[in-house]
Amino acid sequence: MKVVAFNGSPRKEGNTSLLLKHVLTELENEGIETEIIQIGNNTISGCTACMKCFENKDEQCVIKSDIVNDCIKKMIEADGMIIASGSVP
Repeated sequence: MKVVAFNGSPRKEGNTSLLLKHVLTELENEGIETEIIQIGNNTISGCTACMKCFENKDEQCVIKSDIVNDCIKKMIEADGMIIASGSVP
């Protein structure tokens, strides 16, 4: 079993990260493989509704200039996901 956590906070080592690490430690104690993916501060292009992902049926976005395809791969491989976001005052 594997759980992937996506950290949407722009602060890579901030409170959101600390909380994710706490949760993932508990999962690891139960024998579950875990991984954190840092999303915050990465460029992510919005969907342009081009429908190429549907046409190509390859589970990939045709926009290759961001981390979305890497995230899609991680989501497909995972048995569970945690999505966390933080805010900057």
